[in-house]
Amino acid sequence: MNGADSVPDVWRAVRARLRVEYGDIVYAAEIARLRVEEDAAGRVCVICPNAFGRSWAEDNLGARLRAIWASVEAAPRDIIITTEAALARQGAEPAFTNGKGPVSASALRSGAARAPLGTASGASSGLSQTESREPRFTFDTFMVGSANMMAATAARAVANAGAPPFNPVYFHGDYGVGKTHLLAAIAHAVGLGESGRKALYLTAEEFLNGFQSALRARDVQPFKDLVRDCDVLLIDDIHFIAGKTATELEFLQTVTALMAADKQVVLASHCPPAQLGVTDPRLRDILAGGFACLMAGPDLDLRRKILDCKIAQARRHCPDLEVPETVRDFLAARVTSSARELEGVLNNIIVRTAYMNRAVTMETVEEALGELPVKAERRISVDDIQKAVAAYFSITTDDLVSKSRTKTLVRPRHVAMYLAKTMTTRSFPDIGRRFGGRDHSTVIHAVSKISAALPSDAALADDVEAIRRRLRG
Repeated sequence: MNGADSVPDVWRAVRARLRVEYGDIVYAAEIARLRVEEDAAGRVCVICPNAFGRSWAEDNLGARLRAIWASVEAAPRDIIITTEAALARQGAEPAFTNGKGPVSASALRSGAARAPLGTASGASSGLSQTESREPRFTFDTFMVGSANMMAATAARAVANAGAPPFNPVYFHGDYGVGKTHLLAAIAHAVGLGESGRKALYLTAEEFLNGFQSALRARDVQPFKDLVRDCDVLLIDDIHFIAGKTATELEFLQTVTALMAADKQVVLASHCPPAQLGVTDPRLRDILAGGFACLMAGPDLDLRRKILDCKIAQARRHCPDLEVPETVRDFLAARVTSSARELEGVLNNIIVRTAYMNRAVTMETVEEALGELPVKAERRISVDDIQKAVAAYFSITTDDLVSKSRTKTLVRPRHVAMYLAKTMTTRSFPDIGRRFGGRDHSTVIHAVSKISAALPSDAALADDVEAIRRRLRG
C-alpha cells in the first residue's frame, strides 16, 4: 500500500496481520472491538471501549500494531491508543502529564515538554543531565517475547504502581538483551505518568563519579539530596560499584533510605545478585530480598519483532525503505547473538542499500553480511523440536503428531508447535503439515495459547526454557 490508501483500508490490512499473529480467540475477544479514526493532524487514533481495554491494547498490541502499520503504509504515522471517553472529552489530542500539569501528545513528541528524569544542579554533583536519554528507549519500542516477558511485565508493574510492588528490582543478563532499554522505559513512563512521581536514571559510573566528586569537594550533601529526592531510582551496570568500599556504603545507605521511604529502586547488571561481588553483607541481603529477573537472549520470534520495529524506526530517515519478508526472516535467523548486533547489522545494510539507491535484496544482504563478523546459531528444524519435546515429556514423536487429544499429549504438542513457530522460519501451514497434517488454524491456536500462558505459568515457562536450552546444545 502507499500513502494514498485510506485509514480504513490500512486498518483492515493491519487487523488481518494481527489476527494471524495473535489467533482467532484473541482477535475476537480484543482486536475486533477496536476502531480507528484519523484526526485533523493526520494521526491515527486506535480507539478502545474503555480504560482497561486501552491498557491491554497498549501493553500487548501497541508496539506490534505500530510496526505493522508502518510496514503497510509507506507514509510515517503517529498512532495513539486511546478510549472512547478520552476522545469525547479531549478530542483527538489525548492529554498526558509531565508532573507539572497536562501536556499534549504533540508537545511530548516535539520534546518541548519532556519530563526530566533527573537533574544535576551544581558542579559538585558530577552527575550528567538525564534529559539527554534517548527517547527511543520506551515501552513502545521494547519488543516482548518469551526471553524477556517476565522482565517486561515486572517493569510495567513498577512504572504503573503508586508504591513499590517489590523492592529492589534487579534485572540481569548478557550485554545487548535490553536491560538499559527497560530501565530507560521505566523512567520515561514514570515521567509521563499522572502521579507526579520523579525518576532518576543513572549508570553506576555516573553514581560513582558523582559521589567521588562530592567527596573531593568535601560537600556530599548535595549528592545525597539529588539521588534520594526521587521516587524511582534506576541504576544501570551496578557491578561497576562492586568492590569499591566507600561507594558501596553510600549506595547501601541510599537504597536503604529510599526503601524506608517506600520509594522504588531498580538495578541492572550482567550478572545475578549472588555473583555481584559486593563486600558488604548488608547489601547482599537487600539484593537477595528483592525481585531478580533474568533476561535471556532473543529467540527467533523476538528477533523478528525487533527487526520489524527497527525497520519502522528507520523509515523516519528513509521513507522509501522496503525490506522484503524473506530478508527479514533471513536476518532474524542469521543474526542471533543480541538485539544490539541485529540492529547494527540492519544499520549496515541500510547504509549499503537505501543510502546508495540500491534495493534491499537477498543478494545485497548476503554481500553486507560477508563483510561483517556475525555469529550464527545452529539451524534448528521442526524435527529437532519434536524429538526434544518428546524426550522432555517422556512421550514419543508419534504421540506428538497423532490425532489423540488426551490431556497428557495436548500440552506437549502445543509447546512443540509454539517452539516450531518461534525457533524456525516455518509458516503456520507448514508446521501444521509436520504435525500430522493439521490445519494452520490449529497451530495458530496452540501458539497463541502458549504465548498467553507463559507470563503467569511459571512451570510452563521453565519447561519451555529447558527445552530451548537442550535444542541450543
